[in-house]
Amino acid sequence: MVDTWQPSEQITSISAKKLLGLASLINGKNTIEDDIKHLESADIELISSYLNAPQSAWLKAIEEFTDTQILDLCMLFTVGEMKFPTWTFGSKNPTIYFLRHLKAENRAAEKDFVRWLKKQTDNRYIPYGPALI
Repeated sequence: MVDTWQPSEQITSISAKKLLGLASLINGKNTIEDDIKHLESADIELISSYLNAPQSAWLKAIEEFTDTQILDLCMLFTVGEMKFPTWTFGSKNPTIYFLRHLKAENRAAEKDFVRWLKKQTDNRYIPYGPALI
């Protein structure tokens, strides 16, 4: 019998409650490396399953979040992408979606924060994604 490749199911929604819980683990730039050590393996796997989730799903999930909560998630996904091999987001890193969203809403992250994020990663798409969209 020959196995056939079945595409993985497309993620159309992301749990805002779960993201809020993850954001609450982050205490700031100075402790992010230690903060992400508190992620459970189930959470790491869950985020891995969101790897190809569309931008709309990510933005819907953070609709009610404060800017601080969104920036905490930016730190989590930027540093986490470097720490966890299964988090290879590339141009689909949610940090990109979140920072573009804040910028479009005239609530852009401070330049120092953006510079700090860029120093934490080798993902060339951080902070705002591909040059041509």
